[in-house]
Amino acid sequence: MEPFKALYADSLTLHLINEDNLAQVFALFQGQPDSSAMLDELFRNYLPRYEQGRRTNFGFYSFLGEQLAGMTLLTVDSWEEYTGSTGADVFAHMRGRGVTPRSKPHLFYLAFELLGLNRVATGHRVSNVASQRSLAKTPGLQFEGVMRESGVNEHGEFEDELLYAILRRDWLKLYDKAQVRVIY
Repeated sequence: MEPFKALYADSLTLHLINEDNLAQVFALFQGQPDSSAMLDELFRNYLPRYEQGRRTNFGFYSFLGEQLAGMTLLTVDSWEEYTGSTGADVFAHMRGRGVTPRSKPHLFYLAFELLGLNRVATGHRVSNVASQRSLAKTPGLQFEGVMRESGVNEHGEFEDELLYAILRRDWLKLYDKAQVRVIY
């Protein structure tokens, strides 16, 4: 796959986070009320990772129009099984603007068209109503089940996670890949 810098569709630009632009991303994230939490997420989940010389973690910072919106992620869970997963974190002042559902076509394009994956999963804790609404707006995602008490929430309680996934064949039927522009 030829290296790219960003993916664009529907007034949302996802800029790939790399080692060479990390200082710029860090500076960009300063000055927001939730900068500290977002920077923690950046360093915990959005940095590039590699297995056997292949990139497995594709973290992006996003702009909705001219406004910094947050981050979104595609992780290759298994090259052998052609599977991946997505995640997102949105700045508090940008929530409710459809940033996360708008990012899914970009991530699905990366997963299915550029990386050749067959399945992309995502999920949310049952208490995360915003994520539930976001995933409900994403064409092609199908509910697959519940991971009982799969994590600990902010109150220290075990909480279930609801799981969803889309297959490449569903993406081909539902999405127009010409809508996503790759920026080199």
